[in-house]
Amino acid sequence: MLLPRAFDHIVIAVPDLARSVEQCESVLGVRPVEGGSHPGAGTANALLGLEVAGSPLTRGYLEILGPDPEQDPALAETRLAGVTDPVVQRWAVHPDDFDGLVRAAAVSNDPSVDLGGVYDMSRRTPEGEVLDWRLTRRTPLALGGVQPFLIDWKGSPHPAEQDLPRVTLDQFWATSPDPGAVRAVLAALDARIEVEEGEVDALHVRLEGPGGQWIL
Repeated sequence: MLLPRAFDHIVIAVPDLARSVEQCESVLGVRPVEGGSHPGAGTANALLGLEVAGSPLTRGYLEILGPDPEQDPALAETRLAGVTDPVVQRWAVHPDDFDGLVRAAAVSNDPSVDLGGVYDMSRRTPEGEVLDWRLTRRTPLALGGVQPFLIDWKGSPHPAEQDLPRVTLDQFWATSPDPGAVRAVLAALDARIEVEEGEVDALHVRLEGPGGQWIL
């Protein structure tokens, strides 16, 4: 499996967070832990640690993202519009030089790379700790989410540094009608993953746990 050094996390978007946590536990045999809510964004998440070939990813994890029942449902519509089943929506990399890569992407012409804007975000953990970070975001998602967004955790502890229950990231890949063009964009962001020819731009993952496989 091809995975960039700066891999940060995979986002599985779901229509109902509690139900999807139960589904994940039923399929994989591992229960995701509560991550927390995103104030003002209308979403909350649950987290799993990841390992590859038996080795834990010390700065890589899986995020299951869904509506926060404690917030106005309308707030989540931008991030979760059209999500009716669990789907690999997007993924993130944490470059060593966040600002430098944002600047380089802004002037990239071959290939053209549109990261969108840079936004400050936060999440309150169940323990009450507030995590702050910044990320790039554009709407709609570039290349159906295959183009990763950039994330900078600033001074906050990385979520993967928690004692998260882990599952195996067996495969992570993309499909595209134009694999060559997608590979060029990923290379420009130093974010290479496997890209196969397919009908649409999309991300896919195969996870393994003691209870079985979850393929999306």
